[in-house]
Amino acid sequence: MTINMKCEACNKKHANVHITEIHGEDKSERHLCEECAQNVTNSITKMPTPSDILTSLISQVAPEIGEMSKIVCPVCNISYLEFRSQGRLGCAMDYTAFEKGLVPLLEKMHGSSHHIGKVPPAAGTEAIKRNKLIQLRKDLNTAVAKEDYEQAATIRDSIFEITGSKDGIKRLV
Repeated sequence: MTINMKCEACNKKHANVHITEIHGEDKSERHLCEECAQNVTNSITKMPTPSDILTSLISQVAPEIGEMSKIVCPVCNISYLEFRSQGRLGCAMDYTAFEKGLVPLLEKMHGSSHHIGKVPPAAGTEAIKRNKLIQLRKDLNTAVAKEDYEQAATIRDSIFEITGSKDGIKRLV
């Protein structure tokens, strides 16, 4: 047996939408027509999209990613979150657009944001020398940050030996 109930809001149309609200121990029911129900649910709250929920969770766990999630590459239109989920950049401009998020990521993955790995023998002595200097400068900065001045002096002397001058400390090869 069905009961014909009128809408509680407009009192004109048939109530075919039934909303139950529970607040703690209190329970209330509302019986509305489709039009009034649409107005009520739109005014109560905007339902968050999955993207809104994901962004909110990420910003709570890692604030820097939450900040980066708003950035989109102006060339390829890939967002930082898309890059993080796919693991691929969309174009060369992404390195500039996502620099703030990429540098810490590269440093975490590789120990540096610059290539400091092995150099092929065919690259020549200049490339090997340059990589050695980059590594020595990094080690020097670490030693100074730790206030290990004896180690810093040893590294400084190694830089002098390679460059042949005291300018080698300041100049980035």
